[in-house]
Amino acid sequence: MNLADLPNRRNEAWKYSDLRAAVGDALPPLAQAPANAPAAGKLFASLKPIEIVFENGRIAHWPERNVRKASRVLSKQYPGEPRGATPLGAWAAELSPDEWMPIIEAGEDERPVWVRMVGDTSPTSGHARVGLVVGAGRTLNLIETYEGPAVGFTNVLIEGFVAEGATLNRTVIQDASEKAALVSTAQIKLERNGHLSQYVLALGAKLARIETHVNAEGDGAMVTLNGAYLSGAGRHADLTSVIEHKAPGGATRQLIKGVARKGGRGVFQGKIVVERAAQKTDARQHHQGLLLEDGAEIFAKPELMIHADDVQCAHGNTAGGLDERALFYMRSRGIPEAEARALLIEAFLAETIPNGLPEALRDELTGLIRTWLAGARL
Repeated sequence: MNLADLPNRRNEAWKYSDLRAAVGDALPPLAQAPANAPAAGKLFASLKPIEIVFENGRIAHWPERNVRKASRVLSKQYPGEPRGATPLGAWAAELSPDEWMPIIEAGEDERPVWVRMVGDTSPTSGHARVGLVVGAGRTLNLIETYEGPAVGFTNVLIEGFVAEGATLNRTVIQDASEKAALVSTAQIKLERNGHLSQYVLALGAKLARIETHVNAEGDGAMVTLNGAYLSGAGRHADLTSVIEHKAPGGATRQLIKGVARKGGRGVFQGKIVVERAAQKTDARQHHQGLLLEDGAEIFAKPELMIHADDVQCAHGNTAGGLDERALFYMRSRGIPEAEARALLIEAFLAETIPNGLPEALRDELTGLIRTWLAGARL
């Protein structure tokens, strides 16, 4: 892999997110193996999560264990090249310097697994790969965070397999410095009556792209793919997804909302493909963006590709400013303008958070939104 191989604006799927420009004139060197085990994370303590930690893309801690009811984390040698991976996903597998990868297998209980991607101020490249296996009828609750003052290039591949009647609940929280370039690619396969429920909260970076590919191969597969992005000055947040329905009776619900300030860029690219065999698919996709100031940028590209004739599919896309009538109403009730704007934006974004999330996780998501709004000086 070299700099010329990185996607740029000439690549249709990356026309709004120039990764080559974000990485710079040369690829940073690979990160060294961590010297010490990291301290336990302080978030989500009430959920008692099982933690897996990467530092600059290198495995720092994986609790390999065989607990009867809890989800297991196994370290296994790489099982070869990932099938059907995007170029960035294939590079993550190829360039990872670790010989082992963690594979998470869902247990009988629903204790969450927390995958922490921690970056420090080392100007390095980190490449990592994580596997997810959700057996028939089981549920895996996954929390995935990208954190720390990273300044290098991080490239992660998440591979998930959801068996018949199983559920994968995936929550991604992306926060990084304005000097970091980050790409996270998830490839998830759903079998009959499998369900993926995903939520992404992206605060951007120099360039941050959370990309999700869902292969709904089984009858009745269900996909809920929500997210929100908040792009401040000098930050770029990209939520990209491709959902392919290949069997009858499937359903997709996707709601993405985002806000951008002057100098910030938000990107949503969502493609839903309904193959000829996927009759009676019900797919709905919606994106709404708020431009908070002049000089903010939001690019959206929703797509439906329908090859079946007995389906119900729709998509919508809007971008604009705050509702001035609602703002006037709140100010007429004595609420200061900055507070009124923050309350309206929080309500707008909070609609994307799915029902049923643990309270601690929901509180963390709303808290991050409020912290961002408080610092935005609206």
